[in-house]
Amino acid sequence: MLDYPAMLQLEGKRVVIVGGGKIGLRKAQGFAGTGAEVIVISPEIVERFNELTFITWEKKYFEPEDIKEAHLIFAATDDKEVNRLVKACANDFQWVDVVSEQSESSFHVPAVVRRGKLTLTVSTSGASPVLAKEIKQQLAKQYDERYASIVEEYKAKRKQEKA
Repeated sequence: MLDYPAMLQLEGKRVVIVGGGKIGLRKAQGFAGTGAEVIVISPEIVERFNELTFITWEKKYFEPEDIKEAHLIFAATDDKEVNRLVKACANDFQWVDVVSEQSESSFHVPAVVRRGKLTLTVSTSGASPVLAKEIKQQLAKQYDERYASIVEEYKAKRKQEKA
């Protein structure tokens, strides 16, 4: 079965990340600038979480009510049983990424390169994250930081054409 790619508008939406390790950190970093309400549930977090001013850290172990109002949920602990519990507690309308078991997930996050409003993503649908990372690195070299201003130039041209 093929995955359906989509870009999500998450301003004001609740995102819960269960797990305060390196994987949880990487997931949280992806929400910078989105306006999402990002809550991290974990008794401990890696130090770099402290650099993320847009998250709320709840220093505790996971409880089912932690995800009650969440739109997106990441089960990102190093304990597969906790990750399974997070998935089991989610409602059918909630999207859950179980990082330890892709087959249990209702979505996954592709490898991402951002250049201002330009977003390039790569996914192998979980078949080979290593290959997706390699392609992402190639794209990052090919589409350097100047593409952020190129997108803005095209945006201005489009606005003029519409006027």
